[in-house]
Order: sequence, then C-alpha cells, then structure tokens
Amino acid sequence: MTVSSGFPVKVAIVQALRGGAGLVAAIAAAHKNGAAGKWLHEGFAPEKTEYPFVTYQQIYGPYFYLWGSVMLTAGFDVRVFSANSVEANNLFALIAAELDEAELPVAGQSTLICRRVADLNGPDVDEEGTKIYMVGATYEVWTDQPLPRRITDGLTMDAVIV
Repeated sequence: MTVSSGFPVKVAIVQALRGGAGLVAAIAAAHKNGAAGKWLHEGFAPEKTEYPFVTYQQIYGPYFYLWGSVMLTAGFDVRVFSANSVEANNLFALIAAELDEAELPVAGQSTLICRRVADLNGPDVDEEGTKIYMVGATYEVWTDQPLPRRITDGLTMDAVIV
C-alpha cells in the first residue's frame, strides 16, 4: 500500500460541497437560467462563468510520518465569487455549514479534523470591469493512514553503571 496523497481529501471536499442541498439550491436560484450548471471549479473558473460560483484549491499538504502511520495536513482554500456582497456571504455561510468541523469520508484514510483556520475576503474587478466580491476560508483537513508495516528499530546503548 502506498501513502495516499491529498487527492482523496479533495474528493471528499467536493462531495461535501455538491452534497449540500441548501448550497446547490441557493446557487441554482441565483443563476438567471435557474440551473446551477457548472458552479464548482478547481483553482479558477473559466472566462465568462456566470456568477455566483465556488472555487477550491489545495494550497499545502505536508506529511508527518509517525510510528506506524502517516498523517496528512492538507490546506484548501474555498471561495465564493459573486457580483453581490450579501449573496457571497450567504453562500459562504452555507459552505461553512457543510465544512466546519465536518467528518469527511476520505478514502483510505481516517479523518481526524476538518477546521476553518483562516478567513478570506475582498472586493475585486473582473475582466469586464464588473465589481465582484470574494468570500471564503482556508480549511485544514488532518487525516491519518496506517502504514503497511510498522517502523521499528532496535536501540543500542553504551552505558556504565556505577
């Protein structure tokens, strides 16, 4: 068995976001055509994507090797972009309801914690000159995976007992 990467954590985050019925319904209601379509994007959204939309991106993922297991601490930025600041904040509140302290089902790993560790926000202007609002957070997900064999070693000592 090889040590898992941050990919299963990313899959678990996407499943949690897509599984949030309130979030999906709110985004569908906000879109002009009534269907949310492609509202969730990794890293960045393509040009001309209709607002509002959500992006997610892994920003760090160090491994900590323990005796018999490996712990992954994966950090993900999750952001809502909207032309309306109230809408952006309301949609992010629905995201927070799905991810804050969530027990994410991560394949091949045990989820230890999913916690918001930083807030992200700020206005910007898109390529068409429209003022947009971004609201989001950095989430840290800790997972633990048993190693296929225990790491053991004998200890040698040279000591003089007086």
